[in-house]
Amino acid sequence: MFQLSYAMAMRSSQSSFHRRTDCKARWSRGWLLLSLCLVLPLRAEESVLTIDVKAVNQERQEGYYIDLLKRVLEASKAPHETIQYRFADYQFAQLRWVTELSRESPHNNGVLWTMTTQQREQMLRPIRKPLFEGLIGQRVLVIRRVDREKFARINTLEQLRELTAGQGVQWPDLDIFRANDLPVIEGNGKEQLYKMLAAKRFDYFPRGVMEIVSEQTLLDQYDLIVEPRLIISYPAAIYFFVNKHNHTLAQRLERGWEVMQASGEFQRFFYSHERVVHALRFLQSGQHHPIYLHNPLAPPGLQVKPLKDWLAPGRPWPKPAKP
Repeated sequence: MFQLSYAMAMRSSQSSFHRRTDCKARWSRGWLLLSLCLVLPLRAEESVLTIDVKAVNQERQEGYYIDLLKRVLEASKAPHETIQYRFADYQFAQLRWVTELSRESPHNNGVLWTMTTQQREQMLRPIRKPLFEGLIGQRVLVIRRVDREKFARINTLEQLRELTAGQGVQWPDLDIFRANDLPVIEGNGKEQLYKMLAAKRFDYFPRGVMEIVSEQTLLDQYDLIVEPRLIISYPAAIYFFVNKHNHTLAQRLERGWEVMQASGEFQRFFYSHERVVHALRFLQSGQHHPIYLHNPLAPPGLQVKPLKDWLAPGRPWPKPAKP
């Protein structure tokens, strides 16, 4: 009898133990589910923004635009957001980029930087913040070293019309020069144009004063120089462009610009960048002789700094605007 009672007591004890263990397991699973419920909404807020950059990442001269684009997007970045950049495998002519961006789905979040024109602003949505503050319209003349004396005698637009410039196919500058009755020969891209200049296919290759610093290797390769005195000047600006229907990305870029300008970050980035430092050093040294062109492609109301502002030596550092 005693053994039977002991066995029954042991079974009862084991059953009670299993019930307690099962209860603890259910309690643990409950806490786990509750924890997941609390964590999952936080993870749901995390998002990834992929930007389809209309450029080839390997090009060194594109670094300014990429760095600035990243800063603008970071300035308007949402909490828990990751931004990824997808670059093109090949570089295309400017008009092809414009056409492709205008036709693709706005959900692709494509971004292109290029000189603004009335046509391009009709096809795409511009972010009307000049990426170089208008420096792109200040052009130096790349010439053959042996022609330096010939260009030293040029002082007027009429005299410049006796010579021939080289410009890229589909570049807005091509139409600007032709509108000012300046003879032009076309080439496919700047590398080919440098070769054509060295081969005496034309007399000079106009380059943006902030572009030339990244092209010194090409000048050295073909024994070319920057004409030290002449500057061809016309109003022009490079903007970021997005698909005309991508209002979300456009507003995002505009908001990022406003934040950067209010904090002074854009001014610090702009005036400390190698390309701008080199351009201002060139413009503010020596005596330059400007030749002014009109730009019939410019959208109405285009506002950029005139050449005289860039030429002023010892310009004060711009003070950041108050937030």
